[in-house]
Amino acid sequence: MRGYLPAIRKSLLVPAIASIGMLAGCGRTTARPPSSALDEAAREYVRLAVALGDRDPDALDFYYGPQDWVADIHRHPPSLAEIKKAAQEIAGKLTELPVLKDADARRGSFLLGQLKAISARADLLLAVSHTFDQEAELFFGIHLTSGTPDLAAVRSELARLLPRGGDLAARYAAFDERFMIPPERVPLVMERAVQACREQTLAHWKLPADEKVTLEYVHDKPWSAYSSYQGGYHSIIRINLDLGLTVDRALRLACHEGYPGHHVFNALTEEQLVRTQNRREFWVQPTFSPQSLLSEAAATVAPDLAFSGPERVRFEQNVLFPLAKLRPTGTQQYLIVERLVDALNPTELAVARDYLDGKLEFVRAAAALNDQALMAHAEATLRYLNEYRTYVVTYTEGKDRLEKWLDLHASESEASDGRWGTFQRLIGEAGFGAINGSP
Repeated sequence: MRGYLPAIRKSLLVPAIASIGMLAGCGRTTARPPSSALDEAAREYVRLAVALGDRDPDALDFYYGPQDWVADIHRHPPSLAEIKKAAQEIAGKLTELPVLKDADARRGSFLLGQLKAISARADLLLAVSHTFDQEAELFFGIHLTSGTPDLAAVRSELARLLPRGGDLAARYAAFDERFMIPPERVPLVMERAVQACREQTLAHWKLPADEKVTLEYVHDKPWSAYSSYQGGYHSIIRINLDLGLTVDRALRLACHEGYPGHHVFNALTEEQLVRTQNRREFWVQPTFSPQSLLSEAAATVAPDLAFSGPERVRFEQNVLFPLAKLRPTGTQQYLIVERLVDALNPTELAVARDYLDGKLEFVRAAAALNDQALMAHAEATLRYLNEYRTYVVTYTEGKDRLEKWLDLHASESEASDGRWGTFQRLIGEAGFGAINGSP
C-alpha cells in the first residue's frame, strides 16, 4: 500500500463532493427508491475509505473492487480535512432519507457507522485528541466501561500450575518456552494447522469452490500475523517469525487468520453480500471501523469454534508436536495454562487505556503488561499500540461481547451445530449489530 501526499488544488477534489449533491436530491426532491440512494452513498463511502488509505495506509485493511472506481483518487487524493467533510456530508444526507425499513435500514445504519469512523480517523490524523474510550466509541461504535475484573483467582491458579521459581511472569515465560516451535519448522507446522482448521470448517460450512490462502513469512512487523484479503476468495496470510510461535499459538493463528476466521469471513462476505446482493460497500474495509470490530472479534472467537478443548489436545499432541519435533508431554496442562493467561486479557485493555491516555509512559506500561498480563513481548505490544492505538479493543472487548452474543443466540434446535450456525449469521446483516448494541 502506498501513501499519496501531493498538494491538492480545489479543482482536483474527488467527485465525492459533487456526488453528495446527487445523494441529497435522492432524499428530498426525487422519487427514486431508497436502495438507489444507498447505492450512491455506498459508492462514495468506498471511495472515501480508499482516499483515507492513500493518506494513511494503516487506515485501510483492504480494497478489492475495480481500479477504475478509485483511479482518480489515487491520482489526486483529497486532503484529510476534505475527507472528513465529505464523510460528514454523506452521513448527513443519509439521515435525511425517508425512513428506511428492514434490510435498507440495516444497510443505512452500517454506512453511517463506517462514515463516522472515517471522519474520526481523519480527525486523529489532524491532531484532534480524544480519550481512549472516546476513540473506541468513534472508531468501533462501542461504549467501554471502566474498571478491571478481579483476576486474583486466575493468577492464583496459574501460580499453582506453573513450575516454581521467580515471579509469575518469569515462570510463565520459562514454561511457554518449552512449547516453542523451532523457526525452521514453523512453515511445516503452520501449513498443517491451516489444513486442519480448513477441514474443521468444511465439516460445517460450504465454502466457495476456488477459495484459497497463501502463507508468507516476514520479519520486523508490529503484529504476529496478518490476513490480507485479495478478493476472488483469496487471502495472503503473513506470519511474523520474529515473535516466535508455540504449537498452540500456531493452531490459533491458523484458525484466526484463515479458517473459520478472517479468510472465511471475508470470502463468505464476498460471496453472500457482494456477489449475491450487490453490496459493493464490502469491497473495502477501513481498519478502524465497526466492520473491523466484528471481523476481528469473529476471528478471535474462531479457534474455539473450530476445536473443542479435547479435540485441540489430541490434534496438537498427535500431529503438531511431532511436526515441530517437540515432546508432547504436558499438552493438556499447557492448554489449561494458555486459557488462564487468555483470561488476563482485560488487564491488557486497562494498561492500553492508561498508556494511550498518557497515565503510563513506555517503561512502566511495559512492566505493567509483563506483571499483570504475563506478556513476554510487552515492548512489541506497546509499539503495536503506538501504531494501531485502540484497535486492541477488537481482540479483547470485541471477543467478550461476541462470545456473549453467540451464547445467547445459539438455539437448542440447532443441536450440536448451534454455535457454527449462529456464527455464520454474522456474515449476514444481524452480525453488524451483534457486539455494539445495534438492532
